[in-house]
Amino acid sequence: MEYRTVTSALCLLSVSCLMAGQPGNVKNTKDEFDKLAEQYESAMNGLVNDYDADVTSEETNMNPRLIRLFGKTTLYASSVSNALKSEGDTELYATSDGGDYLALSEDTQLAHQQQMEEAIDNAVLNASMMHPEQFAYTEKHFKEEVKTVEDVKEQEVINNIVPQIAPQAIQEEQAVGVQMEVKKPNFWKTSGETYLQFQQNYISGNWSQGGESTNTLMSGLTLKANYNDQQKVQWDNAFEAKLGFTTAPSDKEHKYRTNADMLRLTSKLLLKAIRSWNYSFQVTSQTQSLRTYQANSTIYTSAFLAPLDTKVSIGMDYKKSWKNFNISINISPLTYRWLYIGERGDIIGDNADGTPKYRILDKYCIKPGHRSLQEYGSSTNINSSWQITKNISWTSHIDAFTSYEKMVANWENTFDFAVSKYLSTKLFFHGRFDDGVRKKDGYSYFQFKEYLQFGLSYKW
Repeated sequence: MEYRTVTSALCLLSVSCLMAGQPGNVKNTKDEFDKLAEQYESAMNGLVNDYDADVTSEETNMNPRLIRLFGKTTLYASSVSNALKSEGDTELYATSDGGDYLALSEDTQLAHQQQMEEAIDNAVLNASMMHPEQFAYTEKHFKEEVKTVEDVKEQEVINNIVPQIAPQAIQEEQAVGVQMEVKKPNFWKTSGETYLQFQQNYISGNWSQGGESTNTLMSGLTLKANYNDQQKVQWDNAFEAKLGFTTAPSDKEHKYRTNADMLRLTSKLLLKAIRSWNYSFQVTSQTQSLRTYQANSTIYTSAFLAPLDTKVSIGMDYKKSWKNFNISINISPLTYRWLYIGERGDIIGDNADGTPKYRILDKYCIKPGHRSLQEYGSSTNINSSWQITKNISWTSHIDAFTSYEKMVANWENTFDFAVSKYLSTKLFFHGRFDDGVRKKDGYSYFQFKEYLQFGLSYKW
């Protein structure tokens, strides 16, 4: 049936082209054309009846090979190419017994389809040669217009879904009263901690081993403001303050004395180097707020700005963070230290040159007639924090400086046992080594301090 369809179409196309090329025989040709059209219509009606009776709906779909006959008049490059390769005229395949085409073997059907396609190419090519003005399209134009089923389905999906998910434009009447606010990124991160804790010790007057009852109050404040542009620049700033008092019943001169006093300011500028390493410029300054007195005496051994210990260093800084542990290691081979004494203290004698010898100046080995000491060397600072459990944390601070003649090093450790958001217990250890001060009789250059207290605590 497919063979009969193509044969009829080819005959109709060839006759129409022949008619167009013979204008002198218009009347006779018209009669012949009408007769041929009737025969063609009759043949097509027979095909329809055959399809309705013998072929399913899936088999009646349009054969894509016939698009060159019934579609737009298009000149195909393959038609020209096949014609140039052809060695002779193509004869359409026909069954010898006039049987049904569908009953043929697959190889025979394939050969027949190839012959049919060659015949279609020849017919289209002949028509284009006789009347090229009728062929307004080429294969390129035809391919641009063709859409596959997948293309159509994809476009339908886009048309149906995009309007639902795409942001709708604000109409002019809706935009009335709408204010746009543009926020700059905030590269600053602030945090802090404050606490007020107590320690109480009671011993009865008749305790066999003796001793005295004391009460201790400890307070602290930590403020941090860190800048990080997430690219190359970081700037870490921290202010720390501690102040503690303890009662002294056996001290005839003072009802209470300080047992902790510190003011420390740290500022560190970091420039990205590689991975976790940064170039660093750090300034650290530390002093205390009140005077520290000896027991049963009005003599004080330190005071505000006495001393003021300031270090300026340049080096490299390594920062790394894990899930529960953070560490920062600053190594500065170039460090300048300036030690200033604001209050000289009382006079304890005379220097070799006959000038008065002051207690605090002599304690820190300041030369007579001076109030400050300048040193050059190297320093190391290590800050770490570890969240051991949900309620237990450990923070550590190590700083060391050496002028290659003497050394000062501190190691501070704080264990925080949180009972709730506002209650905690703190255990503090502070070890210190300083061979730049006068060594006290019976002691070495190593110093140690520890305290344990419970009370209010709050972090933000």
